[in-house]
Amino acid sequence: MSILFISKADSPTEWQQALASLDPEIGFQVWPDSRKPEDIEAALVWKHPPGALLGLPNLKLIQSLGAGVDHIFMDPRLPKNVPIARLVDSELTRQMVEYVVLAVLSRHRRLDLIRGAQLLRDWQVIPPVPISCSRVGILGFGEIGRATGNSLVNLGFKVASWTRTPHTVGAVTSYHGPEGFTSLLEKSDILICLLPLTAKTRGLLNAEAFATLPTDAYVINVARGAHLIEQDLLAAIDNGHLSGAWLDVFDAEPLPSNHPFWAHPKIVVTPHLAGLTVASSAASQVVHNLQLVRIGKPPQNLVDPTVGY
Repeated sequence: MSILFISKADSPTEWQQALASLDPEIGFQVWPDSRKPEDIEAALVWKHPPGALLGLPNLKLIQSLGAGVDHIFMDPRLPKNVPIARLVDSELTRQMVEYVVLAVLSRHRRLDLIRGAQLLRDWQVIPPVPISCSRVGILGFGEIGRATGNSLVNLGFKVASWTRTPHTVGAVTSYHGPEGFTSLLEKSDILICLLPLTAKTRGLLNAEAFATLPTDAYVINVARGAHLIEQDLLAAIDNGHLSGAWLDVFDAEPLPSNHPFWAHPKIVVTPHLAGLTVASSAASQVVHNLQLVRIGKPPQNLVDPTVGY
């Protein structure tokens, strides 16, 4: 029996080697060159073409190659009643935490001003933003959100989080629901988006949300580009209400060369690299999930299609 691999962003050779090192009996087929659809038990996917998962009579698992699964639900011909699993991997989480902490510290220590002074050969001491004015709000508090929040708390930041349903986590203040969303925004000098993309979170970072943030607030988006209304962000920065943004995800990827984000002095652009899946680290979860579904059990990190994550 085989795993079907569908991704233009990941190396099939690396994944085949990683899976074989754990279970040499696992077959490996790469779309669209797969020859035996009846052998395929699991599909390992990232942004697969619509309809690519049809005609697989023994498919027992659709496994995302990343933490997000919105790309899977974009397929209008997705097979019904096949469990879908997110990838929750310690290496991916570590990378995401590194990236977000980097973005937070960059704003807090005013690296843009320090770099600007360097280019002018201007020796001036630029102090960090006061810690009292670097309150952090995290939208979404799953595995990555919790790890990020804990790291920032350990660095001395005051951290709050917002989720769809109530939760309580250690030193992080928690908010939920529509009223909680407003409360979190009002108290966030640095807003980090780590939300899954669903119909309810699409466009959540908009003019109304930005106006609710304190003056000079900073926006960090490492979730999905569709969470953000780009023109609203540009307007909020250009009118002086927001101090800037750090963006790793965009509505159109690759970001078009003529997009205003590229040259904006108050926006940092990176090409969707905050967390990159490493096959050698993540393969064990895929093998374990395949073992679970073979015996009729749900996979780890099972997705609820009714909520989209």
